[in-house]
Amino acid sequence: MGNSDNMGRNDRMERVVQSAHEAVDTLAAKAAPLVDRFSSGIDGASGQMHDRADQLSAMQEEWVESARTTVREHPLASLAAAVAVGMLLSRLSR
Repeated sequence: MGNSDNMGRNDRMERVVQSAHEAVDTLAAKAAPLVDRFSSGIDGASGQMHDRADQLSAMQEEWVESARTTVREHPLASLAAAVAVGMLLSRLSR
């Protein structure tokens, strides 16, 4: 009788394991499209962020070049403006 009890337990265990495998397979099949969609969304957002960073970098380069040109063309006015800004910041920080 002990042998038939073990066989019954083994059968039940196998059914439980099989059910668990089926449940995992079903969940994986349903999750795969969601993961793919999420991944493509992240890739798109990453590409947009990279493009925006490139735009900001180009804008920064333009501003720096514009400031250099202004300083070269008007050195005394640039120096006076720098002194005025320095004095203003000095008073604001007190």
